[in-house]
Amino acid sequence: MKKVIGLFVLISLILGCKKEKGGNMLFTMQYTTATNELKSTSDPILLFSGFGDYITSLTPHHFSGKFQMIFFQDGYNLDDANTHAISFLDGNMDPNDPKRIADFSNNAVVSFSPDIRGLQDDHGIFTGETINFIYFYFDVRYFYQEVALPPEYDTVTIAMFNRSYGNGNSKYYIDSVKVNNILSIDYFPFISKVLNDENYWPTVYLFGNCDSTFIFNKEKNWIQTSENNLLTGGGTNQPIFRSNNYDVVSIITPTDGETVEMVGTLGFDTQNLIQIYAGADNIPYTGDDIFTYPPRFWERLKASLVIK
Repeated sequence: MKKVIGLFVLISLILGCKKEKGGNMLFTMQYTTATNELKSTSDPILLFSGFGDYITSLTPHHFSGKFQMIFFQDGYNLDDANTHAISFLDGNMDPNDPKRIADFSNNAVVSFSPDIRGLQDDHGIFTGETINFIYFYFDVRYFYQEVALPPEYDTVTIAMFNRSYGNGNSKYYIDSVKVNNILSIDYFPFISKVLNDENYWPTVYLFGNCDSTFIFNKEKNWIQTSENNLLTGGGTNQPIFRSNNYDVVSIITPTDGETVEMVGTLGFDTQNLIQIYAGADNIPYTGDDIFTYPPRFWERLKASLVIK
């Protein structure tokens, strides 16, 4: 596994999981775009072919997301009684709960009282057991960005932001997502170019227990729970982004009178995140220009967990 150096904010933790007896566990998550120190400045810029000449890359001034689930686990199957998990977010939380929103551009820190599975004994007491969290994963509803386009696009109707995606279920209108040269939009049009698929919207990112980054199930077969698919409830036919940008973390659950503080960090390197190509006419700053995330954009995500 790669050594991941996160940007952590040391804060006083307020919310946690307490028991009348036994130990205490406190949890926060930080979201950040400050991950430039994790990549070499000599790394080549990855570009696509087939979209026309490369024009430029843009960095969003705002970047955020909305999450459905965030989990740490020591095994792939939650239906197995021997699997331990910490769920910061899951489907039981109100879909409009503000804790589902992650503001990466403002280095947001959120305190949680998570659902703890398998870490306690039958009386709800932590047992001093060593747990190795080999997986971190999340299910994101969307990533959203606001970015200043080159002024040449002020009066241009960009075709790819003025149409439907997702089998017609996601409609975009240029006059609502672009005002002058400011583009405010979610990420599906961008990743549809990366995946060469305008109908499916992969949402699951799974870190750990692999030695590279790749897309699992690009063929969109129906798959059950496995080491590459931690989702329960009958499986999925969605592709899953896999990443090794996560270090395994071992914790010893606290015994009576002890406190364990856990700080998770999810970083997304948004520097030059949006690439622009000249499109089919190969003329820059025209309506058929292509806007996309870079190849293997999911490698820009870094996850870590620190025990204090």
